[in-house]
Amino acid sequence: MSTRCTYKTDALKFLQTFKRDEHERRLKTKRKLLTEFLIDFLSYAEGNFSQGTVSIYKATIRNFISIIGDLPLISYTPQHFDTFKAQRQKPVKIVTLKDGKKIEKEKTIKAVTVNIELRTLRAFFNTAVRWKLLGINPFQIQLVKVPERRPTFLTKQEFQKLQSIIKEHWLKEVIIFAVTTGLRRGELVNLKWGSVDINRKLIYVESTPTFRTKSGRMRVIPLSDTAFYLLQTKQGKDTSEYVFSMNGEKIHANWITHLFKRYVRAAKFSNQNIHFHSLRHSFASWLAQDGTSVYVIKDLLGHSDVKTTQIYSHLQPEILHSEVNKISISLN
Repeated sequence: MSTRCTYKTDALKFLQTFKRDEHERRLKTKRKLLTEFLIDFLSYAEGNFSQGTVSIYKATIRNFISIIGDLPLISYTPQHFDTFKAQRQKPVKIVTLKDGKKIEKEKTIKAVTVNIELRTLRAFFNTAVRWKLLGINPFQIQLVKVPERRPTFLTKQEFQKLQSIIKEHWLKEVIIFAVTTGLRRGELVNLKWGSVDINRKLIYVESTPTFRTKSGRMRVIPLSDTAFYLLQTKQGKDTSEYVFSMNGEKIHANWITHLFKRYVRAAKFSNQNIHFHSLRHSFASWLAQDGTSVYVIKDLLGHSDVKTTQIYSHLQPEILHSEVNKISISLN
């Protein structure tokens, strides 16, 4: 670094001031609490990540502080993360009120949820390293082992039953479009007419100033005849910029979730684990059952890795049989 000084005395004064400021900066860095770093991090995250991702960061750090405490960044060790991981896997007591009485229930956090929090912490502290607030990332632990599960989806008969009992016309439109496009909840409520190409029967799932896609990348979804007809009937009938709206206003994502779950209970399905994201699983599962390639499904869903899409491959046993039967040899 140049002192930009002509005389040695001025350069020495500059050097002395520089050393003092650098020393103070390092002391301040060593004393920087997790909550202080969180403020700076959220300011950065809100401009670079989706709203859902920012919410995950907030919830994860809140849980981490409640278990481990708000310490200087340099004080955290791998043991702290081991403790957090162990505590999050223990059952927690949830108190609810019913008819004026307190009811205590135990709830176990799902392994998938714990892993989301662990990955979030790893990325959070990686940022601290990148910003030179830490020398190394203290997160050095293994994720929780997650048993492989089949995706929860509706059969076409179950979907018809669910559709028949929904009273709200706007919600019926939303679930039909969701199950015929595979869009995520956030992608649906943020879909604007400007991202719809009716003539080419395409929709563009893309980030906007107020919404960021999960991967940050744009993808193009071809419209089925059902989805195309639905949009044709809606086009020009609403002044809202959003494709799906309620009384001209953007639909709140959480309202869709709660209302959808209410109708799932009313339908009395044997599997009550059905939730709004199950419509996305249904879209992929129906395609897999009809013989669509896993690689095509991957592109339609917007997965970055085909390993994520492989969960639907068990729905194609007949396709697999036809493929292995291509190997034919004569037996003596």
